[in-house]
Amino acid sequence: RYTDYVKKLLETVNDSDIIEEDEKEQKYSEYTKDDFLSDVYMTDESYKNLIRLLDNKKNIILQGAPGVGKTYIAKRLAYSIIGEKNVERVNMVQFHQSYSYEDFIMGFRPNSTGFELKTGVFYNFCKEAEKDDEKNKYFFIIDEINRGNLSKIFGELFMLIENDKRNTSVQLIYNNEKFSVPKNVHIIGMMNTADRSLAMLDYALRRRFAFFDITPGFDTDGFKAYRDTIEN
Repeated sequence: RYTDYVKKLLETVNDSDIIEEDEKEQKYSEYTKDDFLSDVYMTDESYKNLIRLLDNKKNIILQGAPGVGKTYIAKRLAYSIIGEKNVERVNMVQFHQSYSYEDFIMGFRPNSTGFELKTGVFYNFCKEAEKDDEKNKYFFIIDEINRGNLSKIFGELFMLIENDKRNTSVQLIYNNEKFSVPKNVHIIGMMNTADRSLAMLDYALRRRFAFFDITPGFDTDGFKAYRDTIEN
């Protein structure tokens, strides 16, 4: 019985070693500019303009009518720049009226004994990007960016997200920590131009973003090819 137990134990160890090796060799699937253009009904020139805007400002807002494909485009744009479908370097949130600085950066949250200071999604994302090589680009995607109270959500980060203010530190209000937004973090926001019931973007934030209009791609080669395949 003891011998059988040892054999089973050794088999388990060997199997776990194999799994570990497999995980090390596993890579994200490649995703190129050509993949993007085949997935998204956008011209090559529009894609180049989009990349130039993002490189120049580091923050961009895709605006257009509901259902035109802004969310679909945002993730694939990030993957095409990274060169692979690396989900660890892309994060996405959706703003709404109740979204706050405490959700985004940090704040006190209730626990079993009272309250504790917890960090938010953008804070954690920036810390992960900070650990990585500056050449590796990270993309933080914000859906419905104009639905949130932007002054309340971004707080003192208004200054930090500017291209020329990256790696500049300011003191956070909750724990007096010096915090900066790394140069390799890019922000992609989406907003519906048809949503007239909501307040327009804060001008202080507006000048820190480039705006790109997403229009229906009925005249693109990709859509024409798709239309031909369904004969409609």
